[in-house]
Amino acid sequence: MWFPGFFYHGSRYLQVEVSAPSGGSRPEVESLESVVVHSDSPPAGEFACSSDLFNRIRMLVRWAQRSNLAHVITDCPHRERLGWLEQYHLNGPSLRYETDLGRLYAKGFADMADAQRPDGLVPDIAPEYVVFNDGFRDSPEWGSAIVLAAWQHYVWTGDDTPLHRNYEAMKRYVAYLASRAAGDIVDHGLGDWYDLGPKPPGYSQLTPIALTATAIYFEDTEAMARIAAHLGRDADARRYADAAGHIRTAFNRKFFDPGASVYAGGSQTAQAMPLVLGLVPEEHRARILEALVRDVRAHGNGTTAGDVGYRYVLRALADGGRSDVIFDMNHQGDRPGYGYQLAKGATSLTEAWDANPHSSQNHFMLGQIMEWFYGDLAGLAPDPAHPGFARVRVSPQPVPGITWARASHASPRGRVSVSWRRDGERFALDLELPPNTSAEVRLPRARLASVTEGGQPLADGNGIKARRQDGDSVVVDVGSGQYRFAHAVAK
Repeated sequence: MWFPGFFYHGSRYLQVEVSAPSGGSRPEVESLESVVVHSDSPPAGEFACSSDLFNRIRMLVRWAQRSNLAHVITDCPHRERLGWLEQYHLNGPSLRYETDLGRLYAKGFADMADAQRPDGLVPDIAPEYVVFNDGFRDSPEWGSAIVLAAWQHYVWTGDDTPLHRNYEAMKRYVAYLASRAAGDIVDHGLGDWYDLGPKPPGYSQLTPIALTATAIYFEDTEAMARIAAHLGRDADARRYADAAGHIRTAFNRKFFDPGASVYAGGSQTAQAMPLVLGLVPEEHRARILEALVRDVRAHGNGTTAGDVGYRYVLRALADGGRSDVIFDMNHQGDRPGYGYQLAKGATSLTEAWDANPHSSQNHFMLGQIMEWFYGDLAGLAPDPAHPGFARVRVSPQPVPGITWARASHASPRGRVSVSWRRDGERFALDLELPPNTSAEVRLPRARLASVTEGGQPLADGNGIKARRQDGDSVVVDVGSGQYRFAHAVAK
C-alpha cells in the first residue's frame, strides 16, 4: 500500500497509469483503494427519518463535512484548503451534531487570535497563509467567528476556556467593527456570499451588503454582552448591551419599511436575519415571517439565500413554527438545492446550489440543513441557558410527508437520543437522557395520554418534574432516564 505522507487532495475519482518496463509485460491493477483522511475528530451523531431523500441529503453533507476536517476546518479539500472562518459559526451546530470537534475548535480559536491584526481585524481565513484583498480579507460575517463560534462552543460543550483566553481579542475585533461603522451601520465585506440571483454566484446579489454586515455586528455585540456577564465583567456587559440597542435602532431606521412590513430588497436573507436576531419590532414579527414565506413560495418553494443567509432562513422558519416550508424547500429535486445536486450526480455537497461544474464540487458551506434535521425535525437541541447539555430541549416539529425521525448525539454528559413516530392521530416519542441531565419536552399540538419510564407509568412528581400547557402544546420537564411519551395529535 502506498499513499503520500505529507500531502492530501480531495477527489471523486482516482486515475492510475501503468506502463510496461523495458522488455517486460505490462502489470495489471487488480484492486485500488483510496484512504479517507481527516482530523482525529470522533463521530458524534446519528440521524435518520422516513424520507429517503433527506437521508441521502444528510450523507451528501456529511461527506463534505468529513473531507473538510483537516488541520483547520477548510472550505474545500481540493484547491484552496484554507480555513475560511464563517463556517465555524454558521455551520457550527450542523458540524457539532455530527462530529466531536472540541479539540479542533480549540485549535481554531488559537489560530484566529494569532491571525488578528494590530488594528483588531480578524481576517477571513486563519491561519492567514495567503493575504487577500477587500472583502476576501475583511468581511464581518467571517471574522466574527472569534466571538460567535466561541459562544457556540460554550453552549455545546460547557467549556468557557476560549471565552477567558480570547476575551481581549474579541473586544478588539468588535471595537474594529465599530471603527468601520458610520452611524452604527457597517457596510463592507462579501455579504450573502453565493446567493442565488440573476448573475453567476459570488458577492451578494439580492441582499444589501450593509444589511448582513450590520446584523452580524449587532449579533457580535449582543454576544459580547452575554460573554462579559458570564465572565463577571459587569461594566462591559452593560456597555455592550447599550451598544446593541443603538445598533438595533440604526438598523431598523436604515433597512426596515414599517409601512410595507418588509426589510430592504425583500430577499429571504433580509427578512430572516432580523427575525432570528431579534431586530424586528415585536408588532411586525408575524408579517415579516409572512414575507419570508411568501418569497419562498414565489420562488417555487426554492431558496435564494447564500452562505451567510441560509442558516438564518432555516432558523427563522423553524423558530416561527414553519418547518412545513423547510420541508417543501428541501424535499424536491426540481430547483437548485440539495435534491437538485443529487439529481445532477453530486456525491458531496457542492459550492453552488445548482451544482455548477465551474464551482467546487466538495464544499460544506451550505450544509446548515443538518441543524434542522437534528434540532427541529427530530427535535434534539442543547439549551443555551444550561451549557454542555446539562439541559436538553426536545421539541420535534413533525411535518406532513415525514412519519418518523430519530437522532442521537454524544454530548459531554453522555448519549442523548430522541425518536418519534406518527401514525394518524397517534404520536409517540422516545427519549433517553444520560445521568446529570434534564430536559424540557415540548409535544406539538398535543393531548398527552401517558408518560412511561422503563415501561412504568409516571405521574407528576414521580419522575415528571413539571407539566404545563403552552398554547396548543404540552410541555413536560423530566430528569435523567428513558421515557416514552404517547399522545394524540390535536386536530
